[in-house]
Amino acid sequence: MLMDKMTEMVAHMVGIFHTTLEEQRMREAYDKFKALAAADPENDPLEAMGINFKTKYSLEGFTPGLRYADSVHNNPGDDIASPFFSGANYPILKLPPIVSGPDQDFPIFAISAEGRATLTLEPASSVVVVTFQEAYLTDNDMILLGDGETVFTDPAEFLAQLQTYQTIAAAVAAPVSSEMIVPGENATADAITLHDKMSVAEVSSITGVAATMLHGAEAVGLHINGEAVEKIPTLDELMPAFKADDVEETETTDDGADEDYEWPDPFEGLTPGYSDADLFDTDDGHAVVAGANLLLNEVFINSSWLDAPVFSVMGDVVNLNIISQVNVLVDHDYGTFGELIDSTAMNAATLTATVTTPVPEQGEEVAGEAENLGLPSNWAVTRIDGDLIAINQINQYSFVTDDDCAELIFGSTNTYIGMGDNTVINLTDLAELGYGYDLIMIGGSMISVNWISQVNVMIDNDTVTVSGNAPADISGSDNLLFNSAMINSVGVDSYGEMQDNFAAASNDFANGANSIDESVAHDSVFEGTEILRVLYIEGDLTTVNWIEQTNVLGDSDQVHLALENLESTTGASATVTTGSNAIINSATINEFGVDSQVAVNGDVYDDALLYQANLVDTDADPLGVAMPALANEAVAFLADDMMGSDIAPEDTAIVATAPESTASPDVMQTMLA
Repeated sequence: MLMDKMTEMVAHMVGIFHTTLEEQRMREAYDKFKALAAADPENDPLEAMGINFKTKYSLEGFTPGLRYADSVHNNPGDDIASPFFSGANYPILKLPPIVSGPDQDFPIFAISAEGRATLTLEPASSVVVVTFQEAYLTDNDMILLGDGETVFTDPAEFLAQLQTYQTIAAAVAAPVSSEMIVPGENATADAITLHDKMSVAEVSSITGVAATMLHGAEAVGLHINGEAVEKIPTLDELMPAFKADDVEETETTDDGADEDYEWPDPFEGLTPGYSDADLFDTDDGHAVVAGANLLLNEVFINSSWLDAPVFSVMGDVVNLNIISQVNVLVDHDYGTFGELIDSTAMNAATLTATVTTPVPEQGEEVAGEAENLGLPSNWAVTRIDGDLIAINQINQYSFVTDDDCAELIFGSTNTYIGMGDNTVINLTDLAELGYGYDLIMIGGSMISVNWISQVNVMIDNDTVTVSGNAPADISGSDNLLFNSAMINSVGVDSYGEMQDNFAAASNDFANGANSIDESVAHDSVFEGTEILRVLYIEGDLTTVNWIEQTNVLGDSDQVHLALENLESTTGASATVTTGSNAIINSATINEFGVDSQVAVNGDVYDDALLYQANLVDTDADPLGVAMPALANEAVAFLADDMMGSDIAPEDTAIVATAPESTASPDVMQTMLA
């Protein structure tokens, strides 16, 4: 209800009157309260009260030193056995009574038959890590900003091609393929079978494949695409230009972070509403990003689980290191493109072993004769009934399709259209720290397998058409396929024949013994060891690091740009990125230990294998491409329905091209600029 002007004035005055009245009432009450407080003696400030107390103790001066005058008993057992010992002032330790009679001798520590104190030792444990990481992404975008008359190829055709080339990649990697070694009764036989396959393996015979296979000592060192090198480039040096710009911006930001760092506002974001942070910062001009995808599989294994300077193996010894790397790239670009930047397909492998025992340099004299360091005075033995295993199985798989279709026209000053730029990462990082002994005796076999298999598959068949003559920077290649594998062993094993004392001790353990005798403990290899730590494994010692990494990327983009009067309308140029993809596999196995002498009763299977292969097809013909002929091994993997039919090209449509010959087109004839 609205009041008239006079009524409002009266109401205002009445309100002021009531407010003044309340102030006066409060003032009167306050004055009374203050007067009462002043008259109350209990509210006076506290006075210090005198406290009197008595104590029968007197404080002495500061004595930081410990003064303890009680005598030290050198041999408590002798005092306890004395007939004059009463036990009144001796600490209560809950010890059994000790008497001098030979029939009732209860020592404080357990004593062996030889007079040694019996020591206990913790047995080693097994470790098993099984990791499966899979990532699937479908990012097939379609943007129509023009008149919508452009006809695009169905992305389902590209998916079928991608699956076919994935099968071809499996055929390229077929010379080095195997099931993982599984611990158990057949572990030794399976490991020996794998060794035999390594010995007879040959490079792929598929047409167009550049492959290299190195065995044994030839595989040791640093290699890139089958060639020995002194240094392996870093990823920063290999990344596509589009991705390298992001890396440089990050490094620049990190370099200046310590100088003028602006601390973030802790209250930022608490107040709702519009802010400058809501704006998306775009560069000048028009940018279309349909590629620039990143797929990364990365594994780190740092293991120091079980080792000893001396091994005794009653069975066989199998030590295998295998690296298999395959890249398959199909990059056919059609239409209007600027300066093409070549794509990179690189396989980089490192296989090294580092000794831990210092080796005198040439010409250096050994200072004096070796000192007599002495033999162990005691030993501790523990045993494991069964197998001891250390298994790391890691499988990483990424499958991404980014087949974009776009019909674009620009009308603003700045534009950013992102249809790609996806990032997919699988990461595993393991650190395993275990046990160390002086002697490990194995009743079965000693198996060690390091396996790294890496496969990259990429199809980047891009089609870009442009109407108009406006300047445009169009990039369709500059892709990176990179496999990086490293197997680094710290500590080198040297093999020799089985010694009689070790063989006899192993047979005793197999028959139920729980310790060793002096023939083993006082072996010359144990000089300088005061207390010998011994582990006996009844079965096999199986160590397997099994890594499989696969990246599959399909990035076949179809883009039509309507650029008539672009500069006069917007005053800017356009850039299109349909390539610049990076698919990366990185695996590192670091095994830390010591140099070991291995006495073997059976056979020794020690080998290394490096297999690196690239299948790259970038030879595109605008009138129809001819894919390199595949060998029979790969043709068997191709499906009949992958062979498309001839389709006549049209001026305004992006469709499959007709071949120059009368033969049916290959699987790549699916797009036309």
